[in-house]
Amino acid sequence: MKSIYKVELLKLKHSKILNIVMFVPLFFVILGFTNFLRYKELFTSKGQNVWNQVYTQSSLFYGLFIIGLFITIVTAVLVRIENSGDNFKWMLTLPVEREQLYRAKLLVTCGIVFLNLVLFMILTILAGLIIAPKNQSMPQELIYAPLLCIIASLPVIAVQYYLSMKCNNIAVPLGVGLVFSLPAVLIDNTRYWMFFPWDYPGRVLVGATNASFNFPPYMYAVSVVLFIMFTLIGAHEFKSRDI
Repeated sequence: MKSIYKVELLKLKHSKILNIVMFVPLFFVILGFTNFLRYKELFTSKGQNVWNQVYTQSSLFYGLFIIGLFITIVTAVLVRIENSGDNFKWMLTLPVEREQLYRAKLLVTCGIVFLNLVLFMILTILAGLIIAPKNQSMPQELIYAPLLCIIASLPVIAVQYYLSMKCNNIAVPLGVGLVFSLPAVLIDNTRYWMFFPWDYPGRVLVGATNASFNFPPYMYAVSVVLFIMFTLIGAHEFKSRDI
């Protein structure tokens, strides 16, 4: 099983996924940082916490729009590596079960999303250290919200991974991810957001400093259940799939 993960990690060195992982959070933290500087007087006129304001400016668009698209692109590209070179046929000649192969690539995808969110957390903290006054302490939410966001992202990861593994045409998972990611912010403002997992990551990430994006704790349980369900379905179908 360990050899499967080693193979998957080696493949990342020859792809541009890690560049995306680095660029996306860096871009939006810089965007939030510059936006805060531009409207600094407005954001601090009532004595608001500078840490919260910088984090909010960085996470608002990132959490509500980009996380879903990022997961869509990562899963599609990872699976595309196998489909484009018939690598699945080669890997299935190895003494490894199909379910293990399915789970290995899925866990690597989760690891990439986790790395992306950790980088976002580190960059927002660095931004806060640069501009926040010394008499203001950093809210703990800036640390645990990005880390908990990975749990909230699990349903989207499982669904997009399932579609990417099921469809040889990369346009299908990309199209589905785009269609569901764009209206997330609109659905988030309705009472039906709980039925739309693409809203979960943004709720956790943005809700750390914005009370209007609160969520019930059982959302994490729903995320895990949906992740397990789609993983089991996908692994079962991949096991009986004619590669």
